[in-house]
Amino acid sequence: MSTRTLDEVRLWTRDLGSCLHGTLATVLLHDGHDPVTVLGAPWEFRRKAGAWTTEEYYYHAEPDSLAKRLALFHPFESSWHRSTSQDGDGLDELRDALAAGVLPIAAVDNFHLPFRPAFHDVHAAHLLVVWRITDTEVFVSDAQPPAFQGPIPIADFMASWGSANPADDGDVFFSASPSDRRWLHASMRGPVPEPDRAWTADVIRENVARFRRPSEGDTLSGVDGLRDYLDELCALPPGSGAAEVALSELYVISWNIQAQAGLHAEFLRRQGLALQSLDLTEAAARVNAVAHGWTGVRMTGAHSRVWDRHRPAELRAHSTELLRRLEVAIEQLDRTADALSRRA
Repeated sequence: MSTRTLDEVRLWTRDLGSCLHGTLATVLLHDGHDPVTVLGAPWEFRRKAGAWTTEEYYYHAEPDSLAKRLALFHPFESSWHRSTSQDGDGLDELRDALAAGVLPIAAVDNFHLPFRPAFHDVHAAHLLVVWRITDTEVFVSDAQPPAFQGPIPIADFMASWGSANPADDGDVFFSASPSDRRWLHASMRGPVPEPDRAWTADVIRENVARFRRPSEGDTLSGVDGLRDYLDELCALPPGSGAAEVALSELYVISWNIQAQAGLHAEFLRRQGLALQSLDLTEAAARVNAVAHGWTGVRMTGAHSRVWDRHRPAELRAHSTELLRRLEVAIEQLDRTADALSRRA
C-alpha cells in the first residue's frame, strides 16, 4: 500500500481555544490563509436549546455549515463525512483526501490516543488533523496541550476514530458522543477579502448589529438572548435534574463562544496595529475583557455540575459582570467603526 502524505503541518492554538479552532486554523495555515483574520473577524452569541452535543468541538451551526458559521466574512466552508467502508479499515477515504491535497480533521476519543493524558483513562470527544498515513502509522497533528505532531500506530488511531466514547464520570462533559469514523473537510472556496480599513469597519458594524438584534425563533442570540439565557440558568432549582443538564450545556457551548471572543480581540488588536488605530486597540481590550468574563460563568457552572452544588448567587454575579463587559465592548465597537469610516 502506498503512503499518502502532505507536508508537515503547523500547530496552532490559543489559551482560550479548543480543538475546533485549532484544527481549522491548521487547515487554513496549510492553505495559505491567516486563521486570526478568518476565524477572528466574526463575533456573536447564539444558543438553541437542546441542540448541543457532548463534544469539545460543539458550536451552534448546521452540521455542514460549521466552518461557514465560524468564518462569516470569508468563503470558508466545511462538510462532515463518515467512513461507511464495509471492507478494510476505512482509511482509504482519508488517504484519498490527502492525495487530493486535503487535510482531514478526524473526530476521535482521547482515551485511545497514546500522546494524550487521558490515554486509557478518560473518554472524551476531540478533533485532530491527519497529515500522513503509512502502512503501519497515522501521522496526526494535535495542538491542544500537550501539543503533539507525529505518528501513532494505526490500531490506536482506528480505536480512537471508531470509538463509541461511552459515558465516563472522568469527563461528564465530553464523553457519551461516538466518534463514528467521522471526519471534517474544510477549505476556502473563493477569493478572500482584503482586510483594509473599510472592510474592518463593515465587519465591526455587522457584528454589532447581530448583538443588537432580538432573538428569532427558538435560537437565542445577541445581548438580549445572552441575558435571557443567563437568567434561565440562574433561576434553576439547585440540585434538580434540569440544573444538572443545563450546567453541562453551559460548560460545553460556552467554550467555543469564549474562544471566539478571545480570537476576535486578537483580530482587533492586530488590525489596530496594521491600520494604526487606537480605537481598534481599545476595542480589542474591551472584547478581551468579555472573553475572560466568560471564565467565571463557565467555571461556576462546571464546578456546580461536578460537585452537585448549584450556586445561583455566584453564577448571577459572574453573569452580571459578563453582560456589563459585553455592553461596554459593543459601545466601543460602535465608536470604532465610525472612526474607521471617517478615515477610510
